Amino acid sequence: MSTRWLLLSIVSLGLGGFLALLAAVARTPAVYQLVPPGYFYHALIGHVDLAIVGFFLTFTLLLWQLTLKRELSSPFYLSVAGIFLIALVTLSGMGKGVSNNYLPTIDHPLFWLGALLFFSGFWLGAFLLLKDAERGLFSEDPREHLSSLAVLLSILMFFAFLTSLPRAGSREELYLFYERLYWAPGHTHQFINGTMLLYAWYYLLERQGLRHPIGRLRYLSFFFLSFCFTYTLLPLIYGNPVSEGARRLTDLGYALGLGLPIFFHLFHILRVYRLNFKDLYSVALFISLMLYLLGVFIAYAGLLPSLLSYVVNPEGGYIGMKSNLSIPAHYHGVITSQTLAFMAVAYHLFVSRGYIKKLSGMALPQVYLYGLGMLLFVLGLFFAGLKGAPRKTYGTAFTDDPLVLASLGLMGLGTLFAVLGGVLFVLYALNLLLRGVPKAQAHRSS
Repeated sequence: MSTRWLLLSIVSLGLGGFLALLAAVARTPAVYQLVPPGYFYHALIGHVDLAIVGFFLTFTLLLWQLTLKRELSSPFYLSVAGIFLIALVTLSGMGKGVSNNYLPTIDHPLFWLGALLFFSGFWLGAFLLLKDAERGLFSEDPREHLSSLAVLLSILMFFAFLTSLPRAGSREELYLFYERLYWAPGHTHQFINGTMLLYAWYYLLERQGLRHPIGRLRYLSFFFLSFCFTYTLLPLIYGNPVSEGARRLTDLGYALGLGLPIFFHLFHILRVYRLNFKDLYSVALFISLMLYLLGVFIAYAGLLPSLLSYVVNPEGGYIGMKSNLSIPAHYHGVITSQTLAFMAVAYHLFVSRGYIKKLSGMALPQVYLYGLGMLLFVLGLFFAGLKGAPRKTYGTAFTDDPLVLASLGLMGLGTLFAVLGGVLFVLYALNLLLRGVPKAQAHRSS
């Protein structure tokens, strides 16, 4: 079963990575015309939904099964069908792309069916593991505790979707419809991602022989659970899930409910962590931490002034982060921190589950290539955002500012490195997984 889940997650990552390349080319000076303007939004949507949502959640289901010692079969088939339909609609260019947050959507019946099947599989897996999660929630073992926490958060995400559904409003304004529908469950999804990012960091720390019980830090999970429970009520309290009051609450949740506990865990990890530039797991953990901290710095730099301004002068209204390329710079830093950490976890699974006895010499350079490429990508977006470059915009016709063009060029260079690193990982992983596992070797590894 683990082979099938691994294969599905890698395929989803590979498809999303290909679409990421198309989306980045469409925003890079001199080469953007290689991508048709009408396909830019499909590529952007497919990248997010396959490389982020699809990859993260299928890999999360895999890690839950390995940690909580229970196999999930029915959720797998639902997940396969969902990813297949989402990829089909995205790659074919069918439907109308809607660039809403959290689950950007292609307004087409096959896409809706794919999303419904995929999330049904994910939520079914969470409900099947609920009893195991209840037992593991108070464990001092970081991976058992964090897996259990993520299962409970996923169930809260399901209820946030149910309360959001009747508040989505009219489909006459598609952007607002999907924004209202996904706002509350989408925020809960980010808490799940944060939990599993911590899981991956502790996993990589263990690969260096550093088992580090979390002790009282497990009680910080109350912040995760309390804010996500509030998100299930957010559509009922505010009526409009994306109203000013709702946005203030969700931004506060990111700053305190998610960011603060992660910083405590990060400090706990850094107390024992030792950098070794020749060790894959040590390097992956280091670059993952750098990407995360860069992404969080960008977010706090954008959110704190707005929050403080609102506290001082509520009548001035709440703005949040300005809608420019600083926003994707923030979330690409945080998200690719998790992508890189999951890649490194996958490398260990290839060995521990018996797919290969020893990793190829390509593995460590791949980690450097992907990680450093994403650092350049995030910095390029951030510098362009500082000059007001708009997000989700095709081409470079919006500016002739040399600093913006240079920043977008840096983004393009980072994209080239990161995509090359991603391709190396996906091809290496597919080669191992499609070969299968010798039964005797698989038995020993289990």
